[in-house]
Amino acid sequence: MTQTRTSGLNVARSPWLFLLLPLLLVLLLAGGLGQLRFNVDYRVFFSPDNPQLVAFNHLQDNFSASEKLLLVYTPSSGSVFTKNSLRTIQAATDELWKTPYSTRVDTLTNFQRTEARGDELLVDNLVPDTLTLSASNIHTIEQFARQEPMLVNRLLSPEADVTGLLVTINKPGHSPQEAAAIVAHGHQVEALIQSMDPGARVDLTGMIMMSNTFSESARTDMATLLPIMLLIVILGLGYLLQSWKATAGIVLVILFSALGGMGAGGWMGIQLSSPSAIAPMVILTIAVAHSVHIANTFLRLQWSAPCRGNVDRAIADNLRPMLIAGVTTLVGFVTMNFSDVPPYHDLGNIVAVGVTLATLLSLTFLPAFLHLSGAVPRQELLVNRTLVPLLVKLVTRHSALTLLFVGGSAVGLSLFIGNNTLNDEFVEYFDDSTHFRVSTDYTDEHLTGIYTVEYAISRAGSSSAVDPALLQELDAFQQWLLQQPEVRHVTSISDTLKQINQNMNGGRPQEYRLPHSPDLAAQYLLMYEMSLPFGLDLSDRISMDRRATRVVVTLHNISSQDMLGLESRINQHIKTVFPQWHTTSSSPMLMFAHIGQKNIKSMIIGVLTALLLISLALGMVLGSVRLGLLSLLPNLVPILAVFGLWGLMVGELGLSMALVGGMCLGVVVDDTVHFLSRYKKERSRGQEGTQALEQVLAHAGAPIIITSVLLAAGFLLLGSSSFKLNSDMGNATGLIILLALLFDLLALPAWLAWSTRARTTPSIETAADQ
Repeated sequence: MTQTRTSGLNVARSPWLFLLLPLLLVLLLAGGLGQLRFNVDYRVFFSPDNPQLVAFNHLQDNFSASEKLLLVYTPSSGSVFTKNSLRTIQAATDELWKTPYSTRVDTLTNFQRTEARGDELLVDNLVPDTLTLSASNIHTIEQFARQEPMLVNRLLSPEADVTGLLVTINKPGHSPQEAAAIVAHGHQVEALIQSMDPGARVDLTGMIMMSNTFSESARTDMATLLPIMLLIVILGLGYLLQSWKATAGIVLVILFSALGGMGAGGWMGIQLSSPSAIAPMVILTIAVAHSVHIANTFLRLQWSAPCRGNVDRAIADNLRPMLIAGVTTLVGFVTMNFSDVPPYHDLGNIVAVGVTLATLLSLTFLPAFLHLSGAVPRQELLVNRTLVPLLVKLVTRHSALTLLFVGGSAVGLSLFIGNNTLNDEFVEYFDDSTHFRVSTDYTDEHLTGIYTVEYAISRAGSSSAVDPALLQELDAFQQWLLQQPEVRHVTSISDTLKQINQNMNGGRPQEYRLPHSPDLAAQYLLMYEMSLPFGLDLSDRISMDRRATRVVVTLHNISSQDMLGLESRINQHIKTVFPQWHTTSSSPMLMFAHIGQKNIKSMIIGVLTALLLISLALGMVLGSVRLGLLSLLPNLVPILAVFGLWGLMVGELGLSMALVGGMCLGVVVDDTVHFLSRYKKERSRGQEGTQALEQVLAHAGAPIIITSVLLAAGFLLLGSSSFKLNSDMGNATGLIILLALLFDLLALPAWLAWSTRARTTPSIETAADQ
């Protein structure tokens, strides 16, 4: 059968047309590359209508910004309260005010200490610039600081050996340059501290550092993993195909596919982030699978009988399964749009365009290139010479045992799926080789946490944030929060008012309580605010309209499940004890905790949709919807088995793992399509079951092995990413592809061979013949 009669194409007649015409489409798509931009803001992970993001934006609109850069200073002396340490903190504080987009700097030395002289309230830095740092003064400062609840576990460790310098940032946009400029200045201050205190340790953390690390991880992956992957593909193809000309053609296809996919992302207005930045690697890997089948068939024909028509015969042999495989892959990645995380929409859409382009190029550009270059293998493919004969013997002579071993092992692993829990710890998005992870772990252990939950609280029937009834309730709420095991520190206006009340009443310990009237509370706050220096007002705790107050709960580094559990307890406590409150709660970490729960639910819908569409596509190729559903088993079982293995080895599913099922289903089904299409073709020619299997493995075995090995290598390489969401997805996908290879080459043919002999059992080939 010629390609002309099957598809109307004739590459051998017009090779230059098929070589150059697709490149016009590639150039058109690649023109969008200049439109691509990085977005390093963590908000990119949330859709504009995300309830937690809406609540967070409400907090940001009514109070001062809460994005932070935290410098953690561990003096070489072992104590914060030495003359050199305090001078170092003062100098660093002055420099931190110069941080781009900074609106506030809070440190130990500029903490606003209050003191009463008669009816006058005096407010000054805890360590005034003019103060002589004598041993007596330092001792007085230390005594006050170590007893001040607004400092301990926030800016001062209980042992007084570590201190924090906290910068509040209000960035105007989301460009990498903004975050990079902030972080660069932070490193300048780090250098200043180390010059004044050689041997000191300085760590940078906070949400600004987290956003910047997202960007750095993406750029590192693109700069290191992408070239390594390309090298693996080139060497692997060159060795397995035994033809450098064919390898060159495939490499051009995958490069053009990646350029076209990324360019399409630019035209779609996509902003790259850590998840979507791996799109070129995914496209490169999958494009290999689409192109190897054509190249392998062409080289096999060239080895046996070189002729001009081989290129069209290669297309005719693979056209239908390649088109169906392209559709199933497309479906797998389009289902990423069911995710609640926009960057995964972007990844799915970019890859969908890239793999569709790869299918087109594999059927046009690649055959033309192979034909014009006259590619011929140096020798028969190694896989065909060694591995395929062994597979034929195994699946035909020991079919039942092979099926029992492979299938039984996979089903056994699947039983452990229940060991998995949906959980994330956001700091662990980055491995312990990143500075952010090291610094944040150190900060959590020695000073404070970067995880927070913020509450904006107002009281029904009250128009003031300093209503005594509200303040008393806030104080009780704060004390309850501090009893929760996850809570490290609580910041609220009540501590400030209690301190002022004590100062204005002779400093007596029993006067460390809230003012008894709203007028007195308002008067104290007015006196206090009028004495505050620039940038240290109360807008971080009291809303612009003075009706609500913000409570910031600082937590240990806890998992998403623990955070959601704490949020539930807090909300229930408020509902039970303070039903008169109107509250809004959110924070970046709370947003991430919620998105993981929502993502898994939406992706279940995506997987079910992929199952339905892929089943229909397979039904078309096999001529039976029932067979289409049946053929999903070799692809579903490996996915279930790897999730079971994950339950045994890891036990926690992160944000990206919700995407693996739908994506892998679209990828691994390709080999099943080629296998069953070839098997059905051989059976329709009158071949017996065993003979048909031998022909299938002889023709399709090599490309299935080559594509699966290279696909698995590519995704497992992605598993070495320093960004956990990418590494989890890479490791799980690589393992699924390897297990699917075993199913396609062992379990599926073993079942076909066994069912052929077991006449009492309906077989796939019997159904296929009907």
